[in-house]
Amino acid sequence: MAELEAQARHDPQLPRPDPTESFWQIPPHPTLSEVQSERLPETTDIAIIGSGITGCSIATTLLEHSAQSLKIASVTVLEARTLTSGATGRNGGVLTSFVPGDYKVLSERFGHEQAVQIARYANRTLEKMHELGNSSDELKKASEVRRLLDVIGFEDDESFQAAVESWRLYEEHVPEERGKSRILSAEEVELEYGMRTAAGAIVWPNGAFWPYRLITSLWAQLYAQNRPRLSIETNTPVTLIAYDAGTNPTHPYILHTPRGLVRASKVIHATNGHAGHLLPKLRGSIFPVRGTMSTQKASPEFGRHGHRVSWSVINSGDFDVATNTIELGLYYGNQNPYTGDIFFGGEKAKIGELFVSDDSQVGAPCVEKLSTLLPSLFTRGWKDGATPDVVKVWSGIMGFTADRLPLVGCLPPCVTDRGQEGGEGEWIAAGFNGYGMPLCWSAGEAVAKMLLGINPDNLLPESFLATKERLQDSRRMATGPALQMLLGGHP
Repeated sequence: MAELEAQARHDPQLPRPDPTESFWQIPPHPTLSEVQSERLPETTDIAIIGSGITGCSIATTLLEHSAQSLKIASVTVLEARTLTSGATGRNGGVLTSFVPGDYKVLSERFGHEQAVQIARYANRTLEKMHELGNSSDELKKASEVRRLLDVIGFEDDESFQAAVESWRLYEEHVPEERGKSRILSAEEVELEYGMRTAAGAIVWPNGAFWPYRLITSLWAQLYAQNRPRLSIETNTPVTLIAYDAGTNPTHPYILHTPRGLVRASKVIHATNGHAGHLLPKLRGSIFPVRGTMSTQKASPEFGRHGHRVSWSVINSGDFDVATNTIELGLYYGNQNPYTGDIFFGGEKAKIGELFVSDDSQVGAPCVEKLSTLLPSLFTRGWKDGATPDVVKVWSGIMGFTADRLPLVGCLPPCVTDRGQEGGEGEWIAAGFNGYGMPLCWSAGEAVAKMLLGINPDNLLPESFLATKERLQDSRRMATGPALQMLLGGHP
């Protein structure tokens, strides 16, 4: 655990310039993938670091709400690599809430009032993603957004009973969600869905979409509507942030990039697992976790289920002392309804390869597990000994927080460490703990509204705020217990 804690406190560094190729990003966006201004803007009112779903939401909200008053004259988006090339362009493409399965833990740690707020925040955000994906014929085609049922299979009785209890509490305290879940025995889930489970399953509404295509399409719309107020600078990593109000009191933040300097009035960090690079005092409070995804061919016998269901598999995890390999106990997948491709992900990794920010590699244990697991999960599709045709395997970097909640809001001076006078101009929306889809868009919207001085209308649960009290709470933000919770306590 000491080794793992040290790893979680390492500098996550900048996103790697040569990441594994994500199936979602083929082909790249035709006009914006590597867009840059001819010359880097010398000054900007707002600098957004990161161009994923959170950065897109921030930019959208800033530009929409300041259009009439021109309170924000210019917004510059700085992306280390190509547009939307981080976690948004590398994830599982599933629109689902983590709250029902975690409700018991959330209510025990933060109380029922906060747990219910988090639940409703997640549900609103998921509905927003469906709304965005269906907002035009062009976006509907690009996003392939659809509503499904998630068949969540459990491989041990302890995990199953804990989930059933958490779902029961969730439906008790979030009454509008009552009656949406079905609890099935192992025999029932095999008969109805052709999925093998040892303990049983919970069937619950969720959705799926093509994340990269939706967000890059939204960027294209925003860019076309807001030039020259909006500047998007890809392949422009921010290597250092300095503060100097003496030489420019209206734009005191100095962002260093390989293409030159940008001076900004305000800075918003939308860098998720990489946040600790530019904010060293957050390391350990937020840390990277490498995730793995794959695309696999379905056999004709498997069939097409992409308009009906997705799948999750949960167990209590496993730690192999002999190989020093840990399995986190969650696998998940969905099927493209048009091509039949199965998107399937999960984590089995060497201990030293889990809390890392390097998405230029994929761990061998995970490749082996993802490549061989599907035939054992389903009753049809592959004959004895056969395995799927694996088209592509890639990795991506998630941002986890010590208390398992996002960090959203104005960063206190104790974190930015740029002097007392320089602590009120940096903001953050990051740390989505592997569940960006029910969290990111609303977090970006909330942080942008707060920066503009607009009441976010109870959009954000209080427990998400990046306050000094929260970040200096040694119990709440302790790295060790956070890692034990993530790893299931096995080490």
